Amino acid sequence: MRPHSFTYDFPFCEAFEWIERSPAGEFMRSSRVIFPIVESVHLIGLALFVGTLLLIDMGLLGLAMRRQPIHQVAAALAPWTWSGFALLMLTGPFMFSAQAAKWHDNPVFWIKMLLLILATTFQLWVRRRVTAEQPAKLIGAISLMLWIGTALSAKMMEFV
Repeated sequence: MRPHSFTYDFPFCEAFEWIERSPAGEFMRSSRVIFPIVESVHLIGLALFVGTLLLIDMGLLGLAMRRQPIHQVAAALAPWTWSGFALLMLTGPFMFSAQAAKWHDNPVFWIKMLLLILATTFQLWVRRRVTAEQPAKLIGAISLMLWIGTALSAKMMEFV
């Protein structure tokens, strides 16, 4: 008998339960302070990552950073951007493992995962190729929409 009752019986239901019962999942639930500490580090990563991307996207849209070429701004912020991304990618799976089975039936979780994949792919293969000569407003707008959608769906997961 499963500890969670799944609405959908996808082949990976057991994988989600296994993740939740894993040492990482047990560790995250083992004390009252571990999850908040990991979540705090996750939020620091979010601030670094989204904060720098917001500046760059606003520059691409022509709404900020007008005195300096946007490729220079992006290059200067890159270590902060990727440090934030690394923190998110390290802490996110730990936070997920604490309640993996809970997220299985949540449609907003799947929307968030899709948006996260799209936004990351867009970041790595499209947005990085923007040159200084073309302000690429469309690329900035798409990037901004993808990351805002990812963040909003992450916040909404608890309420669905």
